[in-house]
Amino acid sequence: MNRNFESPDAHRFAEEFGATVTRNTTEGVWIIDFKEVTGEDLTFSYSPTDASVRIQLCNAQETLIDIFREGAIQLHIESNKESSSFVIDFNDGVTSGALDIQIFPRIRITDRMLFH
Repeated sequence: MNRNFESPDAHRFAEEFGATVTRNTTEGVWIIDFKEVTGEDLTFSYSPTDASVRIQLCNAQETLIDIFREGAIQLHIESNKESSSFVIDFNDGVTSGALDIQIFPRIRITDRMLFH
């Protein structure tokens, strides 16, 4: 189900962050692995077709953060001299918000979701 999820070409993540980008063609999901560039076991995946995203942060023993969300409307990369991040905007008709994942200079995840 296509919900008009706007997203950059997945390979922009490799260009901007130096991350490994793969595609699961069976499920139509792009997977970006940030471990090599951050030293942290951080994986971001998204489906432009299903307008869904997932962010996972793990350590050696367990999953620390695992966020899955549908209703994504836009994914964009933001970069300046101080930081590099990507932001996913959401609107499912009931709630709207943004999930901001900063990669550099350090990983920081900020989630905001509000009812209309």
